[in-house]
Amino acid sequence: MIIYHPAHDVNHCSYRILNILYGTKNNKVHCDMLKIVSFYYVYPHLLKRMESFPRPLNYQAKKISNISDSFELTPSPTSLFFEMHSTHEAAIFSLYQRSLINIERNIVSLEKQNLPNELIQEFKKDKLTKSDLFKILVECLPKVKLDGDNGLKAKSGLMEYKYD
Repeated sequence: MIIYHPAHDVNHCSYRILNILYGTKNNKVHCDMLKIVSFYYVYPHLLKRMESFPRPLNYQAKKISNISDSFELTPSPTSLFFEMHSTHEAAIFSLYQRSLINIERNIVSLEKQNLPNELIQEFKKDKLTKSDLFKILVECLPKVKLDGDNGLKAKSGLMEYKYD
C-alpha cells in the first residue's frame, strides 16, 4: 500500500516554500524560519501544541485555537520536523538551482522576476492563501524572534536554540 503525505513530497515542499516567500513581506525570510513556517503549513494543528505563544503570535491565540485538529495521529512535532529536513534541503537546493530563490547569509529571498506567471496565478487561486492560517504563517511567524529562550525555536521545540 502506498501512502502519500505532502510533508515528504519535494514538489509540494517547493510549492510551499515559493508560496510562503511570495506571501511574506519583502519576499525574504531566514532559512530556519522558512522551514518552521513550511512545517506548520503542513501541520497547522500543531501550532496549538506550543507551550506558550511568543509575541506577536500571542495576539493570534484565538485563531490558532480554532484550527481544526487533524484526522491523522501525529507523533512528536520534533520528530516530524526532523523527518522533513531532507525534503526541505532538497527543495531549497532545487529552487536555488533554478534561480527561483537566492540564499545569502541564511536569508532565503524569492527571485520574483523568475517566477512563472502561471504559478503566481495558482498562488492567488489557492484557498489556503486567503485563510487566517496563511496570514498567521507569513505575516506573524516571520516577525517572531527566532533564537533564545523566548524565541520560536524554543517555544515550538522544533529546533535547537541554545548554541545560536
